[in-house]
Amino acid sequence: MHRPDSTRRPALLLLAGLIALSACQTTPPPPEVTRESLQQALHEHRYREALTMLDTRLLQDPDQPELSQQREDIIKASREYREQTLAEAQRLAGQEQWRDAQGLLESTGGHLIHPGPLVALRESLHQQEAQRLRQRLSEWWQAQARALLDSATLDSTLTGYTLPEAGQTLELRQALKADLSERLTEVGNTYAEQGDWSRAQRALHLAHQLQPDQPAPEALGQAQQVLARARQRAEQQQTQRQRERSESLMAAYRESGSLKDLLAIREYLRSAPNNHLTALRDEVETLCRERYTKDMATGDALYARGEYQAAYAIWQELKPLAPDNVELNKKLERTRRVLNNLRALDATSSE
Repeated sequence: MHRPDSTRRPALLLLAGLIALSACQTTPPPPEVTRESLQQALHEHRYREALTMLDTRLLQDPDQPELSQQREDIIKASREYREQTLAEAQRLAGQEQWRDAQGLLESTGGHLIHPGPLVALRESLHQQEAQRLRQRLSEWWQAQARALLDSATLDSTLTGYTLPEAGQTLELRQALKADLSERLTEVGNTYAEQGDWSRAQRALHLAHQLQPDQPAPEALGQAQQVLARARQRAEQQQTQRQRERSESLMAAYRESGSLKDLLAIREYLRSAPNNHLTALRDEVETLCRERYTKDMATGDALYARGEYQAAYAIWQELKPLAPDNVELNKKLERTRRVLNNLRALDATSSE
């Protein structure tokens, strides 16, 4: 049984010291409530019993402020131990050690002064355990169902055998299908009642596949409708986000007129293949073609005037818009040769 570490409760050390001090300053308690028995109760975390012992002493000798302080310290120590117990139980439950978690809460609750939170956590852990077990079993049943469905051709194959083992195996498989279908239908209906439609749909779909001659579970259709509506809402929200992002990028391009912004919106629309954005995608492609034609013509005009460097700069900036365009690549290559020749002539002249 896991218990919180008692070494992390400094309040107990102070409390034990106060008890020892009060024993030297006051008259000895009755035999049934000794300093040793009180310390033993605290050492074993029996705070409720320790408080009862101290209250007995207070009734006999109410004019001792040391006892009142001890009482407050016992209550504080009980509260701290309760919080540590709650944390430890939750940790154990998180590791699916349900038996240890419940055992810790049960064994500790009777020793605390205010055990209410432990009682509440026990009930909560019962519910969590049931939910987790249901999930574990459902996953196991679904795995078995898929194995039976994946080997469905074995059923028709076995009918051709005359040996008794073949017939027995076929009967066993049919019985397994019926049993798993019933279990998956039950767990699927439970998930549907809880509004866990994804798990409900998976379980109920397999249940119906195992027994296709039987009517489909009523909750299966409901689960499929709910999930279809959820997918539709998700698609609508995604479309809205993509449309807003596209409009923002388009506005940035219209304001700046830069090729960089045009490339940004084209790249975004290509990475978001949404049919609802087809019109905007076509508009951007038209803008790209217009920009390509315009900048190519500008480069031609510069080249014709002998401004080779300026022409080369425009065409080089245009390249990401049409990286595989043969005409553009030829212009760039030709202009590079011209510029290299000019640099070579300049170098010769300077010599």
